[in-house]
Order: sequence, then C-alpha cells, then structure tokens
Amino acid sequence: MTKRQHRKHWKGPPLAWRNLMQSKARLSVGVSAISFAVSLIFMQLGLFGGVMKGATLLYDSLDFDIVLISSKSPESTNVPPFPRRYLYQAGGMNGVAAARPLYLSFGSWRNVETTRIRALLVLGFNYRDPVLRVPEVYPYLQDLQRQDTLLMNRFSRSEFGPREVGLKTELSRRQVEIVGLFSLNNTIRADGTVIVSDGNFIRLNPGRSLNDVSLGLLKVEPGVNVDEVVQRLRQIMPATIKVFDRQEAMAREQEFWVKSSSLGYIIGVAVVMAFLVGTVIVYQVLSSDVTERLHEYATLKAIGYTNLRLLTVVVQEAVVLAALGFIPGCLLALGMYHAIFISTRLPVAMTVSRMLLVFGLTILTCSASGLIVARKVLVADPADVF
Repeated sequence: MTKRQHRKHWKGPPLAWRNLMQSKARLSVGVSAISFAVSLIFMQLGLFGGVMKGATLLYDSLDFDIVLISSKSPESTNVPPFPRRYLYQAGGMNGVAAARPLYLSFGSWRNVETTRIRALLVLGFNYRDPVLRVPEVYPYLQDLQRQDTLLMNRFSRSEFGPREVGLKTELSRRQVEIVGLFSLNNTIRADGTVIVSDGNFIRLNPGRSLNDVSLGLLKVEPGVNVDEVVQRLRQIMPATIKVFDRQEAMAREQEFWVKSSSLGYIIGVAVVMAFLVGTVIVYQVLSSDVTERLHEYATLKAIGYTNLRLLTVVVQEAVVLAALGFIPGCLLALGMYHAIFISTRLPVAMTVSRMLLVFGLTILTCSASGLIVARKVLVADPADVF
C-alpha cells in the first residue's frame, strides 16, 4: 500500500478536530464544563480516599497485632474504657508476647493567644511500653515523666494557637507545658493531638484510673499465627470486649466512617452528579455542532461515507473534548488536594490509579454522549436535508 493510499483510507481525527476548532467559543465551553466535572469527581474521590486513610491514622501510629476494644465503641477515638484485668488475662495467653494499655480522651485546650477553648485528642501511655510508631516521641520520655508535661502535634490546626516547646497553657483546666513536638496527620474526629504519660493522663481525667483502659494492644510472639490467637481470645473474652487483628480493626474504622456516617453515600451521589453534569454538557456541545453541520454530514453520506465512519467522527469529537477537559481538571484537582492537606492535614493525595480511573471514566462518559448525539447523523437522509 502506498503512502497516498494509506492517507486516503486513514480514519484518524483531523475531521473531528477541525469541526471542534471552527467554533472556539463552543470548544471553550465544552472543555471548561468537562474540566469542572473532572475536578469535581477528583475532589469527591480525593475526599473519599482521605476519609478511608484518615479513619485508620490512629491505628497506623500504634504498634500492635491485636487490639482489645469495648463493644460499645463505634470507632477508635470514641472508646468507653474497659477493666484492665481483661488485658492482663489476654497477656497471659500462649503466643502473646506483650499486652500494653493505651488511654484516650478528648481534652479542652486553651489557645494562649485568643483564650478560646477547643477539644483535642489526648493519648496516654506508659513510657516503658513502646506502643507508638512515632519515633519523635521517644527522645522525650524522661520529660514526659514530669508532672503536667506533654508533646504537641505540630500538625494540629492553627486554631489551637502556637505550638512551641516551652509554651505553657491550660488543658482540661490544668496548667501544662509543651516539652516537645511530633508529627502526626489529623484523624477525622481529631484535628489536634497531644501525647502524655499515663500518670499525667489520669491527672487530666480525674474520673479515670489506670485500670480503665481505652485500647488493649497485644503483640504476638514471632512465628505465632495471629488468627489463631484472635479466635482463642474471642472464646475467653466477655461480650463487652471485642477482639480484632490489625486488618479487621482498620476495616471496621473505614466501614464506620463510610457507612454509619453516610460519608460514602454523600460522596457517591456527588460523583454521580458530576458525571451527569459532564455528560449533559458534552451532549449539548456535540448536539449543537451536529445540528449546525447536518448538511455537511448529509453531503458526506451522499458521496459514500458509511454510518460507521460518520459515527466515528462524532465519537472522536467527544474523545477530543474529554482529553482536552481532563488535563486542566486534573491540574485544578491537584491544587485543591494540596490546599485541603495544608489546611486540614487529612491525607488527601493524588494517585496514579485515581488519575487513570477518572480519565477512563471521562472518556467513557463523553463517548456515551457522542453515541447519543450520533443518532441524528445516522438517521439523516441527504434528500431530506437538501
């Protein structure tokens, strides 16, 4: 086949591209609408991903294989305490290497600049127990043994005021001092976090004692099957105590925030609405273009163009619109992700898989609009048009 013949039979997009470029205003409207829909989809999927990651941030920062938690607890930061004797009982089981308590509560933090009160999450632990996967904490263990001292999360929201070593303020009506800082992204419920010793935790929560455990963290011995230990623990623990391995605990958190809080439903509806907006706009742009050029398509039909070839041209216009709209929409989403992360420290980030997913859905949606519009071309009769 010669180069000339190859060019003659090639079914590439130049015709579709020229049709779109002849009306710059219509093209701009279509690209802008698709960009808006794409950015909205990215935004909702980003928030969904942020919720899924944010739901497990507390567990991500803890070192455990199995967790004991009150059956009345809907999620990890809302945990009624349970008696410590059950943790001792679990620690005596064969295969369990260590059983460590963790104490959680929400305290009232006073902003030293504005004097406003804001709730933050308080984590308490025994300095001998390496329960935290936060290396910045351990150089300050001796400082935390002093009365009314704490470590402040440097990623706590600005509403908590200055986060400086040596700063003294009020937490739960006690004078406290920041002796160090650590880095931990905020959870969904907690936009500020402090870490204290178990002794200082009890001082901040007068109604609690060290026998009231929020989470029981278990480490199993090397080579021991975690699932077997979990099943044995479930047999001996009372109904008031739930036993989960690490993956089960994290899945439970995600399920709570996605289903029980209706966030999954709201985000799902928003994604569907964004797709509908994109589909309708692309349909309007292509429908206007096809209607305006109906006599041109009829002419092509009269000189021998098949319905499949004409259908291909319309779908190609839709695909070009999708590709042109996706790029600015993706860039806009990156900017929004960065702004959300900086302001909230929720783990909202772009991923390659999400980009491919949204790009594929954008192409699919726009192609569907193109197929709907193409019906006008397929039923057009050259004799009627002329």
